[in-house]
Amino acid sequence: MHSMEFKEAIVKKLLSRGNRTIAEICDEAGISHRKGANWMYRRGITPGMKKQKESNHKNPEQKLRILNETSSLGEPELGVYLRKEGIYSNQLEEWKQEILSALAPVKIRKNAKDDRDEKIRLLEREILRKDKALAEATALLILQKKVNLIWGNSDEDEK
Repeated sequence: MHSMEFKEAIVKKLLSRGNRTIAEICDEAGISHRKGANWMYRRGITPGMKKQKESNHKNPEQKLRILNETSSLGEPELGVYLRKEGIYSNQLEEWKQEILSALAPVKIRKNAKDDRDEKIRLLEREILRKDKALAEATALLILQKKVNLIWGNSDEDEK
């Protein structure tokens, strides 16, 4: 069993590790990587790390600022920054996705219907009906003229 002071010292080293990995620090201390991670997890929030609840309530401007600041950081610097701000790396990815989805073009739903769609459908049906009637009337007039040419005009015969 390890003393509380030893655990605190290891957790402190883990949180201020710079560009070293957790595994490297745990190997130096002679403990397993899992044990070190558990101690760090059980310790919870450290004095150098903001409380997690604060980071969940970031407004969009803060999220954008943090994404901008972290975009050029390397892995070690990013870890230090995230611990200092009390943010998890998965939150950065979620925020990126939020911004990208907000910038994506809005897709118009094809199934969205309103009163105008119904009126358009009725008017199109009415136009088709009238087109058919007009075509029939035109065909009858042409047929009448042909009949008159072939059989002669009945009006002329009467005179």
